[in-house]
Amino acid sequence: MTRPVRLLLIAGAWGFGTFCTLPPASMSWQRLYCGPNVVRHGWCDVSSVRRLVCGDTSVDSVVSLSFALVALLTTGILILSSYVLIGVSMSRMNVTERLKAVGTCAAHLTVVSISYTSASFVYISYRVGNFPPEVRIIVSVLYSALTPFLNPMIYSLRNKELRQSIRRTLSRFRPAVGPVMKETSTVF
Repeated sequence: MTRPVRLLLIAGAWGFGTFCTLPPASMSWQRLYCGPNVVRHGWCDVSSVRRLVCGDTSVDSVVSLSFALVALLTTGILILSSYVLIGVSMSRMNVTERLKAVGTCAAHLTVVSISYTSASFVYISYRVGNFPPEVRIIVSVLYSALTPFLNPMIYSLRNKELRQSIRRTLSRFRPAVGPVMKETSTVF
């Protein structure tokens, strides 16, 4: 992972994010808004702002849904294809290496599945179906807060040295135990 590769990955992520979000956002800038200016969402998502528009937003919804599907499918296919390649590599490993790789992949798949499930629900629920705003807010909080919260825990706790360090730190806070007294039994 060289510096140019890192910069290319960063530029690609920002460029793809801009490509997928700028067209629907720029369409919302050109609309007239009326009524209550309260966005019922965890953040100011274009789809939640669109509900405040006075007029027809069907074209906006189609464009937004199209870009949401492109974003979800493109990144999903990239992740899925990387797992296929990992699976091919794992088939050539011995049992010990394979178990270690499965453990690492399982942690990543847990985070990815939570992220993709909630992201798909949030982005697609605005365009399809009539879900209560409270449900969207709860799921959007899962999407925006739970995944970043779980990432360090899932990946860091796999590190043996970190687990040992946490145990040593926690053992300092245990109350000191006095001398152990032997139990004696007396018969009356």
